[in-house]
Amino acid sequence: MNYLAHLYLADPTPDSLLGNLIADFVKGRDVATLSEAIQSGILMHRQVDRFTDCHPVVQRSICRISKKWGWFSGILIDVYYDHILALNWERWSAEPLRSFVDRVHVCLHKNIDLVPAVGEPLLRLIASDRLFSYRSSEGIAEALMYLSRRIEERMPGKNIQLQDAMPDLRDCHGELTGDFQEFFPTMIAFVEELRAKAGG
Repeated sequence: MNYLAHLYLADPTPDSLLGNLIADFVKGRDVATLSEAIQSGILMHRQVDRFTDCHPVVQRSICRISKKWGWFSGILIDVYYDHILALNWERWSAEPLRSFVDRVHVCLHKNIDLVPAVGEPLLRLIASDRLFSYRSSEGIAEALMYLSRRIEERMPGKNIQLQDAMPDLRDCHGELTGDFQEFFPTMIAFVEELRAKAGG
């Protein structure tokens, strides 16, 4: 799951939205400096990631492109699933995508001081309107270019251009859409179960 899906699954509170969004940016002791409510959002994000990574339908999606993209296939599917979610948003939410994204942007702007270590990436996400851009192939390609730069920063010398996978993803768009439509209800049910357990 990528940004849009994590935000969709989050509780509709600033702390949960922030925690679910920043989980990939904060590590170790930095997490302990945040409020318990934001930490709960981070935990939800990571539980969702573990559920996703192990799910057989997601593995099926990964296998559709893994011969060419290997280890990076999981990253590509995470991002492309956000594209499918954005394209079919009205199936999953009564709130229009534009309204949802604008509401998230307002929330982030108002609460960005709560997570100063990741303020810059969040401001870039807002300024680029990345969440809404997931509706288009061009927006997904730009997101993959950004991820490629992040990977290169972490793994110097690793020249990977994830945006070059767009033709392969588009070629199996129908199959990936079917996979997502099968998988996402199980993801929603998993999150509802987490909430029920947290509620006692």
